[in-house]
Parts: sequence; C-alpha cells; structure tokens
Amino acid sequence: KAKAIYSQGGNITEFLRGEIGSAVNTSDIIEIAYDLQAGSYIEHVKANLEFNTGYANELASLITPFLASDKSLLDVGAGELTILSLLLSNKEINPRLVYALDLSWSRLHAGVSFWAETVQTQNTELVPFSADIKEIPIASNAIDVVMSNHALEPNGDNLFELLEELFRVCKEQLVLFEPSYELNCSEGKARMDKLGYIKDIEGVVKQLGGTLHDVVPMQNIHNRLNPTACYIIQPPTETHKNSISAREGHSFAVPGTDFTLTEREGFLVSPDTGLAFPILKGIPILKANAGILATSLV
Repeated sequence: KAKAIYSQGGNITEFLRGEIGSAVNTSDIIEIAYDLQAGSYIEHVKANLEFNTGYANELASLITPFLASDKSLLDVGAGELTILSLLLSNKEINPRLVYALDLSWSRLHAGVSFWAETVQTQNTELVPFSADIKEIPIASNAIDVVMSNHALEPNGDNLFELLEELFRVCKEQLVLFEPSYELNCSEGKARMDKLGYIKDIEGVVKQLGGTLHDVVPMQNIHNRLNPTACYIIQPPTETHKNSISAREGHSFAVPGTDFTLTEREGFLVSPDTGLAFPILKGIPILKANAGILATSLV
C-alpha cells in the first residue's frame, strides 16, 4: 500500500500513521518512507545541481570553522549522501573520518556510488552504516563534530530523546541544519504541525544542559514553508568525561551503549553481550532489532 501511495505522489508518512493508528512518526514509518524513495534524492540533486551545490556551499561556510583535517564527523540521517558528498567536495573541508548514519540501508547503498563520483579527496575515509538516531552505535564522546540535514525534522515527539543521544556521542560541536518552526510563517507552522515536525530546538537544548551558540537562517531554501536554519550547539560539558576519539579507529558499539563491536567473519560482534550485527555489501546494519544472539562467535 505504501508503494502505491508513493507512486501516486502521496505522503507516505501521513499514510502510514493512519494505517497503523500512530499519532507520531515511528522509526519504522520513517525507514519505510525513505527506503521506498531510495535513488530519488540523487536524481533530484543531479537535476537541480546548481541549487544543491549552492546549498552545500552555504553549509560549508558554517561548518568549516569546526572541521580541521584531524577531526571526525558524523552525519546523522545522511540519506543518499547527496549533501554530504557535495559538502565534502569543498576543498576547504577535509576531515579524516566521516561516519554516515541512516535508517535506510537502501539509501546508503545508493549514496556510496554518488560519494565516489563526487568526492575526490583520498584523505577522508567514509564509514556508512544503517542505524537509528535514537540508539547510535558509536561509543560516547567518540565524534568531534555531529551534523544533520533535515534528519531530525520528522521526529517532533522524540526531539528530547534524539538530542540527548547526539550529546552522548558528540565531543565538541553539533551543527544542525534543520527546519525552524519559530522562524516559519503561520502557514508553514500549520504544515509542520500536521506532519509531526520538530519545534523548539533551543528549549530542548537548554533542558539537556547544552548551549545554543547561534541560530543562522539559511539563504538557500528549497521550500519557503520549511525554512532551514543552522543551529550551532555545544554539548553539556559533563558528557566529555572519559572521552575517546574516533580518529584513533572506528568506534562502533552495541546501539546506544559503549559495548565495543569488533569485526569477525563478516559480522560486527560484541564480546560483552554476545550480539552479532550483519554487514551487507560493506554497510553494517547496527539497529537494535538487527542484533543476533551468537555467543559462539565471540
């Protein structure tokens, strides 16, 4: 049914909420909606390359001050790596290690090819993986800079939980490019309310003990009813205790925890929990429900 709705140009998340009787966009709803669209974002970016390059350049101007060449970057909700690839094609940005997280394996799989076409630098290692932002499979304080691009957008009822998890893994800076409810017009606010989009990022950051340093309205806006703003946020200082660095190697962990995962026989396994997570075509699937209890592997 969802495939039929998509082929007719309907809103999949709205349909699925009604179909299962949910008032909010669950992780399953978001995954299905975006997985069905795999490949379409690359087509759209290529068809509108000038606008998207301008948008990526504007992102670059805001995130460059935080991304020295020895830094690690996590893009949550990276999708088909379109904006991430255009961003990293900018010669001024050259982080050593880039993690790309998305719920949809299919979108990441499509995006790896777009990255190879677009990003020419050999100094940046790309590490794509499928996971839920609610339970990021990375050790605490392992990532220098965390960014998003309309990834938190459909999670209106889960913003507190998502920011709390981003604060857990982030060591230095969050640079979030998300729609601004507060800067929107009344028509846009009504649309965001209907779709279950996020609001009051500033208030939630304050609740969690973080510091919102700046909110910068973006100039390159695709939809005037969904205006993007750049939120520059510092995590709470107490989250920086016992910090480690993803620059010293991959820091995959059991989703939402610090239980280390190591690669073995085509799986990422946890000696602590006995869980094993599959790797499909080079992309780890690190969702809690993908874990297989396989103590004989560890």
